[in-house]
Amino acid sequence: MLFESHNPYTEVVLETYPFEDFASLTHKLENAQKAFNTWKKSSFEERAALFLRLKDLLESKADELGAVAALEMGKLASHASAEVLKSASLCSYYANSAKDSLAVAIEHADAQTEIQLSHEPLGIILGIFPWNFPYWQILRSALPTLMSGNVMLVKPAPNVPKCSLALQQILGEAGFPLGVVQTVFASNSQVELLLKHPLVKAVSLTGSERAGSAVAALAAAQIKPAVLELGGSDPLIILEDAPLSDIIDQVVFSRFQNNGQSCVAAKRYLVQTEIKEKFEALLIEKVSALKLGNPLEKGVDIGPLARKDLRDLLANQVKKTIEAGATLLYQQKQIPEKGWFYPPTVLTQVPKESLAYQEELFGPVVSVFYFETDAEAIALANDTRFGLGASIYSKNITRAQAMAAEIESGMVYINTIVKSDVRFPFGGIKASGYGRELGPQGLKAFTQVKTTWIKK
Repeated sequence: MLFESHNPYTEVVLETYPFEDFASLTHKLENAQKAFNTWKKSSFEERAALFLRLKDLLESKADELGAVAALEMGKLASHASAEVLKSASLCSYYANSAKDSLAVAIEHADAQTEIQLSHEPLGIILGIFPWNFPYWQILRSALPTLMSGNVMLVKPAPNVPKCSLALQQILGEAGFPLGVVQTVFASNSQVELLLKHPLVKAVSLTGSERAGSAVAALAAAQIKPAVLELGGSDPLIILEDAPLSDIIDQVVFSRFQNNGQSCVAAKRYLVQTEIKEKFEALLIEKVSALKLGNPLEKGVDIGPLARKDLRDLLANQVKKTIEAGATLLYQQKQIPEKGWFYPPTVLTQVPKESLAYQEELFGPVVSVFYFETDAEAIALANDTRFGLGASIYSKNITRAQAMAAEIESGMVYINTIVKSDVRFPFGGIKASGYGRELGPQGLKAFTQVKTTWIKK
């Protein structure tokens, strides 16, 4: 697959970009190593100044960058602009917190022996990123990696090259030295070569379970660290005492945000049977009101899926799930004639052996399950190979916390939807990956802890 910028609303190819040749990859590796040799010696204050300039540029160009993402991957322009502004918050957070988080810790083995624990950067980190949040996903990984003294080669998704190039340009405008962050249009075989290259010290990947498995195997064979943020089948649990009318809007948003293309979207609603009828009525009312259309236009709720093959995959997953015995509770009838749209869809009575139960559905489709007891809800929530996030809605916080302790996921949110926050660690378990991004944990992800003993 070439790097091809393709408007999913008009189905028109905007531009294509060739893969890097061997000479180009070699040149970028050499630039990265030269940059690392200097960058690792820069002060936190010097790095922070660049981060804050980047913050100002992202804020001033949020609408401009948002329009590029809307054109290239179909997300709503307003949501894409919000993504850029959220990315700007990364800059200020790490500019202000990194020095303290990475400060040398002093311990004492005995009265005469001081122990210094320091975090040292690894070197060149390969970042492999998806298309669904083309700015946030890159910066979420790259900025803490850079702040800790590393440099990064950024391999974007093949369908969002313009977003990546726009971000590369802004990093240059902010004053980041040549080679500190470089975009590489690498093929899968070239990614393998980079992972095997001795100058590349680690890899960060956000993407599919299949891609994560392949990259993790390559990294392990080279004895190199990896951070993986993969797919999810997040449960959103609604207990019978939850205020449905108050929460229904955020419940719907949790699934249908970003055209349903989010790893931490609530793929499964788990609802207590006492509120089944009321919940279904509210859900259909809200989902039926979602407006599909041009992501650049105001008032649109759902844009097209990012690629035709993704739309076709989702359609097949739903078709096969219904054939396996699931009930189609609701599906919008009217969708735009042009563009890679899939109608907002609600499934119930989803069989365990069906695709919707076993796989991640990446688009505006939700599966609804019902349970009698808290134990049943926990069993349903955990009956998946994924473990990224989960939400629980209840007026009884003690009850919700007890359930949260039993949920197999990297993150649990009580009375709010799963979301990332720059201040706190983000990541999953099981087939949703390992390692953490964001917060001080993300800052230290690609550092080694050096222990220095000083006998006085």
